Amino acid sequence: MTDNSIPLGRVLRSSTPAFTVGCQPLSLERQRFMPRFGTLVRASVGERETIYGLIYNVTIEDDAFVRQLVAAGVESAEIIEDQRQKRQVPVVVDVLVVGYGRGEAIFHRLPAQPPPTLAPIYACNPAELIRFTAEHVWLRMVLDARDVPADQLVVAAVEAAAQARPPEHQKPYLVEVGRELARMLSQDLVRLESILKQLKPRAMERLHGSQTE
Repeated sequence: MTDNSIPLGRVLRSSTPAFTVGCQPLSLERQRFMPRFGTLVRASVGERETIYGLIYNVTIEDDAFVRQLVAAGVESAEIIEDQRQKRQVPVVVDVLVVGYGRGEAIFHRLPAQPPPTLAPIYACNPAELIRFTAEHVWLRMVLDARDVPADQLVVAAVEAAAQARPPEHQKPYLVEVGRELARMLSQDLVRLESILKQLKPRAMERLHGSQTE
């Protein structure tokens, strides 16, 4: 399961529905993975259980030097670019739990316990993303989540899941998701329309891009 998975960081704090990850300081010179909104990540609990979550917030922390630059009104492009390119920038990532795995089985519900502090977190590779999103129950967990941008998170996660699939499978997958969302939100047509409007242009852009590559 770890093949092609990208190390993201380690758990700072956790609860059953969500956890926070501290990433290793980022430096563009090192070309480390930059956490992205909607990315599916995983954490291991013990030897057999894996917790899955979606990144719903990325915070790039400041430090004393950055505050000094802002307070001093520094406008030098050279100094600003040096800060971005060469200095290490701490990043904190918030993750919404959307399921767990035990052996070969995947369950789209909350796990019995959250990941422990300092547990390593990995960004899932395409095969893991396809496997987790093969069924659509996880959509309900995101739609029902509180204190997260749930609708935008659905759009970003569905877009990523479609992109992970072969080009010929992307459109059928998006159609299936659209039908499932229509069923889940049949009593909230305004919300459904908003999500589908956000999803359609972004998904079609992805589809056209993959067809021309």
